[in-house]
Amino acid sequence: MSRTLDHVPFAWHDLEEITAEFDRLGLAPDYGGVHDNGHTHMAVLGFDDRSYVELIAEREPGDHDFWPRHIRADAGPAAWCVRVPDVAAECKRVIEAGRPIRGPLSDSREREDGTLVEWDRAEFGAPDERRLLPFAIEDRTPLSSRIAPSDSVAGGPLTGIGQVVLAVPDLDAAERTFRDLYRYPRSIREQVAGFGTVASFPGRPVALAAPDGTAWLDDRLADFGAGPCACLLATDDLTAAREAAPLGEPTSWPEGRVAFFDSDMLGSRLGVVERT
Repeated sequence: MSRTLDHVPFAWHDLEEITAEFDRLGLAPDYGGVHDNGHTHMAVLGFDDRSYVELIAEREPGDHDFWPRHIRADAGPAAWCVRVPDVAAECKRVIEAGRPIRGPLSDSREREDGTLVEWDRAEFGAPDERRLLPFAIEDRTPLSSRIAPSDSVAGGPLTGIGQVVLAVPDLDAAERTFRDLYRYPRSIREQVAGFGTVASFPGRPVALAAPDGTAWLDDRLADFGAGPCACLLATDDLTAAREAAPLGEPTSWPEGRVAFFDSDMLGSRLGVVERT
């Protein structure tokens, strides 16, 4: 079954605040509307390849399962999502691989123009795996209703989401999980300042980071467990990306180079990767 990297939810307590920071970085998103839970709303930074960053926040307090702890802690990357043609078939495959599932679940949101966007989703693995593994989404309404390229990035050097970086306590165990469940190839590993040991899977949109004493990642694992710690946007030309956006100096990354946005608010949680 084909699995396409769909989006990364980026959790923040105040949608206006995080939207303003993305605006400042040249990444102006589009307001996406209110979810059917009535408590969360979101904005979409959509790319030409139809992947997107979802800025998500609480519109009003209440019970919901859209990463409330991450939202209230300004955690940034809270999960990651793959698009599948048949979410029920993906559930069946994961069950047969010996892992529990949650779903399929039906969700929706209403855009400002009144368009209702609907989809089905499912989460995979035991509770402590559900941020490490991607959740899956299958559209009920047209994909074009859910995502379109944002004017701020359309046709530019940032082409989509290149990699989701997952903080993990045990690199070998996490790699086995992805090789067993998704048939990923063996990783390429490198020491990266601020991320410890990074393992990247050739041709796949995932990197694993084991802190090796890296304080902010140690803290993140303690707070949220294994799961996304950074979202790396994709570019074919990091020089052009740095001319278009406020990015720091590039550093080596498995399979290529990476540069992070110049943002005290976001730190190392949002960057750009150029893969060779």
